[in-house]
This record gives sequence, structure tokens and C-alpha cells, in this order.
Amino acid sequence: MENQTPQSKPRSIRGLVPSALIQLGMATPAQKGAPLVPGYELLESLGRGGMGEVFLARQKSLGREVALKILRGDLAESGWLPERFEREARTMATLHHPNIVTVHDALRLSDGCVAIVMEFVRGGTLRARIAAAPEGLPLADAVRWVRQTADGLRAAHAAGIIHRDVKPENVLINTNGDARVSDFGISFSTGPEATRYTQTGTSLGTIGYMAPEQFRGGPVDERSDIYSLGAMFYEMLTGRLPQGSFSPARKLRPGIPEHLDAVIHACLRPDPQERPSNVSALLDMLAAAPARTLRITRRHALAVAAISGTAGLGWWLGHRGPKEPQPKSSKGPGPEWAPVPLPANPQSVAISGGWSLNAGALVSDERICILPIAAELPDAWSVRTKFRRLTGVFSVEIFFRTPNGTASFTLAAWVKGLGGVQVVDGVTIADSDSFLQWLENDRLYEWTVEYRSGLTRIWLDGRLRQERDIRGKALTVADPWEWTPGADSPALMLGSWKSATRFESVEWRSL
Repeated sequence: MENQTPQSKPRSIRGLVPSALIQLGMATPAQKGAPLVPGYELLESLGRGGMGEVFLARQKSLGREVALKILRGDLAESGWLPERFEREARTMATLHHPNIVTVHDALRLSDGCVAIVMEFVRGGTLRARIAAAPEGLPLADAVRWVRQTADGLRAAHAAGIIHRDVKPENVLINTNGDARVSDFGISFSTGPEATRYTQTGTSLGTIGYMAPEQFRGGPVDERSDIYSLGAMFYEMLTGRLPQGSFSPARKLRPGIPEHLDAVIHACLRPDPQERPSNVSALLDMLAAAPARTLRITRRHALAVAAISGTAGLGWWLGHRGPKEPQPKSSKGPGPEWAPVPLPANPQSVAISGGWSLNAGALVSDERICILPIAAELPDAWSVRTKFRRLTGVFSVEIFFRTPNGTASFTLAAWVKGLGGVQVVDGVTIADSDSFLQWLENDRLYEWTVEYRSGLTRIWLDGRLRQERDIRGKALTVADPWEWTPGADSPALMLGSWKSATRFESVEWRSL
């Protein structure tokens, strides 16, 4: 005190009172230096985070163990942060969901800090599970935990709460092996006061999991949590974070099904508008692809096996089997193939997306791309194209107009990895007769489709893959194209859905 001037005030030393000194002297090492929380006995530290420290504590009134998170003192000095921290914790306390850690209460402490009282979940964090499997978690576990995490986030979003810090440390795996989303302490609604902290240990999010808009300090919504969930899913499957120009998960771990890679790709789109619009849409993507693929595969494989024996089954599953009839060669009898004239400026005539010419090939970009081929068609016709999908995991299309509506032949139908006529009488390709076809990037495919008086046939690389009767049935284009063809639309069009594709040649002929 000898340096104190008469004008200065003595600096207060928190805790320099007998009761506090006695409490500190009797405390465990984990408790020393932690604020006193009335009604709770701190037992041990469970870990530190960017917002504060979490303790295992005993609630004296009920004699139960709880997790107690205490906001860091320096953050409490911001003024607005403790208020929002407390208000959102009280909002979370109204949520009861099997995949969310229950919040019991929020307490404002005498020094201005806030303590969040939460359910104590025994088990461990998802981070610990990932650390124990550096090459990636088992697929079944990863998919189950992502679905459970997403389900918890969906409930929070429905209550108007964005988590903002989805990462493996904030997902707990209980003793039953179920995922529980934790640490909603920074999950307040966005606003000008929701300042982004990028200094290590003080971020309102975690670099590596934050969506681009969140990292830039822009507005965030459900899609920001979806981005973080996609980054976490990628890490669960590969042991790595998707940073910079990252490889598809399947390239790092070939056993990953393409539809899961597609889900990750959709979540990690830099533009929030291109991600799943909400968690329900994401869960639909996760649930629909494998279930429908399995159902279709099993039904048709059994039918083929009954007719053709094991060789037929092998053909259906994509292995070597008997060759199917091929389309007529342009060198044989019948009409010749006519190359589709390439426009000097494809962008000027495109219905949507960005098209360009490159070394004599027609190239689409990663947007929704549709280009007209012919204004009118004869009653019977065929189209043949050779293409390479350059990037992405989605589909290549040939749209065609009939008296019953405009439909499309599809390869790699969205994330389902199927092929065929897209929507017939309101039934989508995933629920109808279709064939499995995983399109690989940078591989050349030859694709031929034929329409003759309501009968359709599809060949791929010289193999007949589908014959279908669509006479008298209503046809339409799948909703995800976000485009509705009208009566004045061209009769024949070429399309690619958010996957850059190089069309080496496009030809068509009348039959």
C-alpha cells in the first residue's frame, strides 16, 4: 500500500474475507481460484473451453452430481455477454430432448460471472472417440452420432437457438453409446453485439469448424451449424479436418459410400444458400439414400437372381456379368448420329448455369446448369453423349418433353447414386425401377438414351441398364432442380446439377 496516493482507491482483492479464505483452504486443487457458487460444491475440473471452465459439482439441495460451467471473468466484464449467456441458458432449460444435455439453471454470481448448471453425462466426448480412431470411426457409429447430433440441433433450432460451436468436444457420448449435444453457452441469437473472437481460447466458435460467414463475423443461422456438423462428420470419417482445398472423404478412405460424401459436400458449401436449408433436410438426405438404395438393390437383385442365376445377381450389383444388347451403331443400318452444333457462346443461350467451350468440349460449372439441344423432337429419338464429371457428387441429366410432361433421364440421382427416368406419376427415381450407378469424377462415360412411343431405354458404356414403359403416365422434373419447364421450353435439354461436367460430345438422331 506504500505506493498508494491519497487520490487513488485501494484495489479490492476478491475473496479476502474469512469465509472465503476458509473455503479456499479446504478446497480441492480444482476449486482453488474458482468463484464460489452458492448451493454447489465443486468436486473436480472437467475441462476448460473458450468461454470458461466446467466442473463436476454436487448440488447440495438435491445431493445430485451436475456439470457446472462458469463463464470466464474477463468475458464477464463485457457487460452484454453474461446477460445473453444467462438468458439463452434459461431458454435451453426449457428444452428436453434425448440428444441434448439438459440445462437445469443459470446463476448470476456476486462478481458478475454466470454459472450454468447442466446435467452431468458420464461417458466421454466425441473428441476422445476420434482420437482413439485416427483413421476414422466405424461408419455405423459415425452416421448414428451425426444423426443424433443433428436431431438435437433440430430441437434447438426450433426453439430459435443456434449453437455456433458444434465440434467433437461439445458432443458427449453417454454410457449407452448415444450422442448428446452440449455447451450451448455461446448459442445466442445473432446481433451486432455478437462479436466474433478469433484469439485462441476466446472464440465464439472454433476455427476449423466455423462456417465462412461466421468466421467473417456475418449473420449466422441454422445453416452455419450445418456447416460445422459437416466439418465434424468429415473428421469423424477421415480423422482430418476439411481445411483449405480438401480432398473428398472417399479419396482418403475409399470405403466411404458416395452418398455420405455427398452429404458432407452439401454441408460444406461455402455459400449458405447451397447447403441443406435446415437440419430436417439434412436428416432426410442421411436417411433416404442408404435406406432406399438398400431396398431397391435387394428387390431387383433377387428378381434378377431368380431369372439369371448368380451371374444376373453379379450384373445387378455392378460386377462382371453377361453383356446386354447394345444400341444400334451409327455405322450400321438406320439413321446416322448428328452432332449437336455447339453455340459459339453457350452462356448466351443457356437456360441456367455457366457453360463454356474448352478444346471442343462443352463444360458446365458447379451451378444448376441447363442448356437446350433441340426445340422440337420426332416421335422416336435417341441421344448419345460422352462426358466426364470434373467435380462434385451430383447428377447429369437429359431433359425431354413428351405429351405427358417434361421429365429427365438421370445418372447419379442427387445423393442416392441411382439412374433412370426421374419422376413418373409422382414417384421419384429412388422409389421406382432404377439402376445403381456411382459416377466417378474424371472418368469418361458413354451414355445413350432412347425414347420411342412412350418406351424408354438407357445404355451406359454399351450396356443396356433400363427399359421402361411410361405410356400414359404423368412426367415431371425433380424439385431439387428449382426449375419448372413450361410448354415453351425446348424439347431436349442437357443438364448438370452443381457438379462441373465436361461433355466431350453430344449427338442425337431420329429413329
